[in-house]
Amino acid sequence: MKFAASYSGGKESALSIYRAVNQGHEPIALITTFNVDANRSHFHGISEEVLETVSKALNIPLMLVKTSGEEYARNFEKALLRAKEMGAEACVFGDIDIEGHREWCSERCTNIGIEPMFPLWGESREKIVHEVIDSGFTANITIVNLEYLNTNFLGLKLTKNTAAHIASRGADICGENGEYHTFVSDGPIFKNPVKFSFGEKAVNGDYAMVTVKGEEKVEVYKTKYEACPLLCENKDDHICDFALQIDEIASTAGLLRSMAPEEDLREELRFVCDIIYSLSPSLRRGIVVTEEELAQLETAAMRHKEEAGPPPGVFVLPMGSERASLAHVLRVKCKAAVRLLCKHKQKGHEVDNLLLDFTHLLSGYFYYLAFKFNVLDEISEIPYEVRG
Repeated sequence: MKFAASYSGGKESALSIYRAVNQGHEPIALITTFNVDANRSHFHGISEEVLETVSKALNIPLMLVKTSGEEYARNFEKALLRAKEMGAEACVFGDIDIEGHREWCSERCTNIGIEPMFPLWGESREKIVHEVIDSGFTANITIVNLEYLNTNFLGLKLTKNTAAHIASRGADICGENGEYHTFVSDGPIFKNPVKFSFGEKAVNGDYAMVTVKGEEKVEVYKTKYEACPLLCENKDDHICDFALQIDEIASTAGLLRSMAPEEDLREELRFVCDIIYSLSPSLRRGIVVTEEELAQLETAAMRHKEEAGPPPGVFVLPMGSERASLAHVLRVKCKAAVRLLCKHKQKGHEVDNLLLDFTHLLSGYFYYLAFKFNVLDEISEIPYEVRG
């Protein structure tokens, strides 16, 4: 079932989405009410900029309901109607056991003709707080009721110890009665953590809050002598880092080639260097190397492995002749390139499997080449170590 989620930015709304997704339902919209007078979300005090960032991290479109208190119910129903037109059959709410809240939510859904869903309903409040924490959600306290908690709680990460401390002061451990509110910035439904910072603390009557601000962006100076346009582009850091890493590997491979007097090996390393350099823009414009080149590189790697023979030990120390040591350096640099690709993929970006195959294989290629160089250079000191 497709659903919209009434999303405050806090722990219960995040957990309710997580539960619904685990039950096989599909989120298609976040409905978040926004206080036009205070220029922040209702109840949890989150800026529009941060909410947009959360939407991207969750990969769920944000439906911001800018409303005053007088028109709150009517504008919420308008948002539900838009969600229904997008295909939503239900709306998920994070309420636990307050009947008045359930009645209000259910009435809004009934008026529009969609089903209200309450994944957390009727469960222990303590159990829910612990599930939020145990599931890996990162929640920080943004608003407190000063009748129960003081301003020292603002900004604290919600942990089991913090929750127990809250309960010991006579407040509900879950904050269900408004004792405190949280902002969730990471967790199992997030593609990547939301980067944010806290602003100043402020007191308004019985409540104190700390503003949640987006990550400050620093403008990069655009020099006319730029080394590479990519360095100043506002793109994912991994894209730039991968391009720089590949450039470094290609340059080091060129240095290794200069140390090979064997003509056939020099020709092979020219081919390898060309392949490596071609990988540089692969995260920006698509991979340009081919399956045939991958097969050619694999053939060369296996030949070096066979000609060098198996190492006499299990653990291989990165030492030996000068060019063997340089080959080991290249092996490690290729491993770092693989790690950058994995991080980029973990953030939800597509990474061509051919690109992963190439970077993994390159590490193996230089590993076997290091063996072969030590054989060719007749190193008397065995550059291996066996540890039992």
